Amino acid sequence: MDAMAEYLIKIEDFPHLLTSLLKAKIVDKIIGAQTRIDKKTNQEDRFTVSPQLYEKAEDITGFPLTNLISYGYARTDSAAKYLHKSVNGAMEEKVGLIARPCDTRALIELAKIKQINLDNLFIIAFEDRGMVINASKEIKKIKGVDPTKVVKEKIGDKGLILKLDDGKTKEVDLNIAENCTRCIRKIPVVADLGISDLGIPIDSEDVILKVYSDKGADLVEKSKITKKDLPADIKMAHIEKIKELKENALAKRVKDLEEWDKLPQAEKIAKLQACTMCGMCIRGCPVCYCVDCILQKKRKDKIINKESYQLTRIAHVADRCVECGNCDNNCPVHLPLSLYFQSLNEAFKEKFKYTAGESINDIPFRSGKAIEQMELEKV
Repeated sequence: MDAMAEYLIKIEDFPHLLTSLLKAKIVDKIIGAQTRIDKKTNQEDRFTVSPQLYEKAEDITGFPLTNLISYGYARTDSAAKYLHKSVNGAMEEKVGLIARPCDTRALIELAKIKQINLDNLFIIAFEDRGMVINASKEIKKIKGVDPTKVVKEKIGDKGLILKLDDGKTKEVDLNIAENCTRCIRKIPVVADLGISDLGIPIDSEDVILKVYSDKGADLVEKSKITKKDLPADIKMAHIEKIKELKENALAKRVKDLEEWDKLPQAEKIAKLQACTMCGMCIRGCPVCYCVDCILQKKRKDKIINKESYQLTRIAHVADRCVECGNCDNNCPVHLPLSLYFQSLNEAFKEKFKYTAGESINDIPFRSGKAIEQMELEKV
């Protein structure tokens, strides 16, 4: 996507964009975010972020922006998943949401199968490195870091950078999820506005705001937030960082998939025997949309084994996989699910020239229309 305009805005002004969406009646609801409150200590756990539905502008008093960029939503939640299961896919209401690049790809796939209405969405999308998973649990293990002193976070080149309440920063050995290290699609495929901290140091109180649509431009004006044109040096740093991230991700993707492809098929199948059929991969997948899951029913009835459970799921959603990594991130036995799916996606791209989540106009190769076209080409 090409931006119509690019600005610097203050992080503290981001919530004004959200309140303006509701005040101007551009949307009826917003899927926002909130940090968890630890019930035992009654203190904020800024490392655990959950979706929060807002219907009134006055309920938005702040927003955990750097938290959401760095950690994403906790566990199986994602913006696309929450939209589909909790707001009926914006079929009858206009909904604003803050999405990761993989979320925007999931929105495309869900729209193809009539599960969401893209026309009713106002999308604010991140451009990011990826996300650190299980941050709350992992940070507690790090010596010399008091989680209650952290006031800001950012993912750097060598790991997670934390800003403390005394102004000092500390880099810790926590990096993005394995799946994210192989992700070459760092840019949203559909959005009205974009937000990014790439190319901006953690000491800055600014983020980059990109305008992608007329609706986005209209909201920026209505919000009356203070903005300034993106300085040339920051723009260049931003562009160079995205280029670097893509190159590194591509190199790792090629290496990892080459090693994966060398594994005997029997060994790949054997890895699935560790599956406990817990259903976390299904719960986390943003393009799983069935109300009644046949796999869950078969598991309950004890008429399916571990290998068939995963192979059926792979067969069911492989051509819709947008490589968000939620199945991999949430698997309690750490099955290499993203490698299964990414290797298949490479095969689909080569054989069918198809990549899921790129365009609403792309025809899925297993669809009736695609099969009809292939039959015509044979004639």
